[in-house]
Amino acid sequence: MVILETWRWEFYAFVSKAEGCPVQSWFDGLPLDHKDEIVDLLDYVRNTTGRPWPEKMYDPLKGAGGISEIKVEKIPCERNGKLIEITYRMYGFFGPKERKHSYTFLHAWEKNVKNDRLGKKIAKGRLDELLRGGTDAGVRQFDFEGRSDSQTEARPRRPS
Repeated sequence: MVILETWRWEFYAFVSKAEGCPVQSWFDGLPLDHKDEIVDLLDYVRNTTGRPWPEKMYDPLKGAGGISEIKVEKIPCERNGKLIEITYRMYGFFGPKERKHSYTFLHAWEKNVKNDRLGKKIAKGRLDELLRGGTDAGVRQFDFEGRSDSQTEARPRRPS
């Protein structure tokens, strides 16, 4: 008899004494329709358990020191009276190792350049801080409803 394991990815966010929870703060400040797009994408990704995440949404960033990126692309937005498309990058890593089936966001922002060296550098620095251990940095469950000081949800959901 084959026993099938049922699970879903869990998402966490970097938190530190010095910075607070920067990815959660970034997400909480986004327009509601942008949050909806991100939640929809992550809800799809979190259920992708038996195969690699789709290349269209995820890049392992080989050679970037253990970080990877989730790609949120082409969200329509009006800026200065013009309709534009916005692309976001959410940098992170698979882990921490004590949390099976987890991905932790380290840095996120609007991508305006082809190779976001600064964003990757920030993410790598935060990963290094986590890997050093200690009490100055850790992770917390990511709150998909944007209520940064309330109880977090166990899974992503569209805001009501």
